[in-house]
Amino acid sequence: MGKFPVANKSFGQHFLNSPTVISKITSPIPEDCDAIVEVGPGPAVLTPHLASYGKPIFVIEMDERFVELLSPVVGADHIFRQDALEFNWPDFLEKHQFKSIWLVSNLPYNVSVPLTLNFMRIPQIKHMTLMYQKEVAEKILPKELRNSMGSLHVLMKTQFELKHVVYAPPGAFVPPPKVDSQVLHFCRKINPLISFDKLDHFEAFLRLIFGNRRKQLGGILRKEWGVEKTTQVLAALPLNPEIRSEALSFEQVLKLYETAAHYSF
Repeated sequence: MGKFPVANKSFGQHFLNSPTVISKITSPIPEDCDAIVEVGPGPAVLTPHLASYGKPIFVIEMDERFVELLSPVVGADHIFRQDALEFNWPDFLEKHQFKSIWLVSNLPYNVSVPLTLNFMRIPQIKHMTLMYQKEVAEKILPKELRNSMGSLHVLMKTQFELKHVVYAPPGAFVPPPKVDSQVLHFCRKINPLISFDKLDHFEAFLRLIFGNRRKQLGGILRKEWGVEKTTQVLAALPLNPEIRSEALSFEQVLKLYETAAHYSF
């Protein structure tokens, strides 16, 4: 790979430098993709590979140093120089009317979760290939489900099919981060398990039961719901009130949410 500029620590920059990892991230293109959006392209490491598919491609990049590198690849009018957390998706989608966007990013680790939650709420983003700190990736897609259930995994699995793509050691980057990284692919479900109009309520429920996920579920719920409702809901499933939230299965979390909805909060 070519020589990289000095990384800007305030942007959390680590430039990918592994041809193997780059190839895994950028191929294959999803069959139904009608546009590509890359977040944080930096010095155009992934961008030429993505542009080679001939689909409309747009990039969101805060660092003005990279505009000169990106312009010949995507066109100056397809570069948005702004914070991805503040990107105006409604305006963008109203203008372009894309139906199936593939979003690709070597995410800045310090904002990877807020960005992912933002992307989740854009229904036109049908596919995502995203790089995470390995610890965060394993919260989204645990290697071992036993005693590792959490809000990120449950929330994302209600909306997407989740798949591991590739691991990236520190040496795959310039400068090397102090942590291992992992790439995940998300494919949006045609029929999400939680509808968009219920996402706020569902997220609040997940924060409740997984805020202290090593505590007993009965104690967590009694504090919030009271004894009567907690007893009724857990008996209806049935669930042992002494089970820890992290020991629940994905199906049990959904059933708990659905059952609780039948009782007034």
